Amino acid sequence: MAADPEALVIRTNVVFGPEQVGKNFVYQLVRKLKASESMNVPSDQKNTPTYNRDLADATKQLVEAGAVGVFNVGGPEVLGRVEFAEVVADCLGLDKKPIVPLTTENNGQAALRPLDSGLSLEKVQAIIPGWQPRSVRDALAHWIANPRGKLLGA
Repeated sequence: MAADPEALVIRTNVVFGPEQVGKNFVYQLVRKLKASESMNVPSDQKNTPTYNRDLADATKQLVEAGAVGVFNVGGPEVLGRVEFAEVVADCLGLDKKPIVPLTTENNGQAALRPLDSGLSLEKVQAIIPGWQPRSVRDALAHWIANPRGKLLGA
């Protein structure tokens, strides 16, 4: 913002949904669970899982509205990572037993991550009234009904 006070900056986290590489958390989790392989999941991190199609829609609407400044764009729920993983497993009918809760300190993640990165959406919803991101369950249902990119579980 210091470099360009007229910039639009979007903050988001834990983006999931269809993409070409199949690298986001949900793809990784589904691959592991389908193969009955364990998946270490941080037990002490809270995030706002963000469906990539909702992120794209909000971004487009913010640009069209001429928004300037910093905006949080995320999902409507603040979930622990383990809870997020369990919701994904439930929605897809996968066994949750391979999900291994570990603290961030013991998880060996390469990048440092905050323990609580839930996002408040009030500012973005004030600029684009009526915009409502999908819950994880609704986003997964939409993704399954409207597949694009790499197939989930492939």
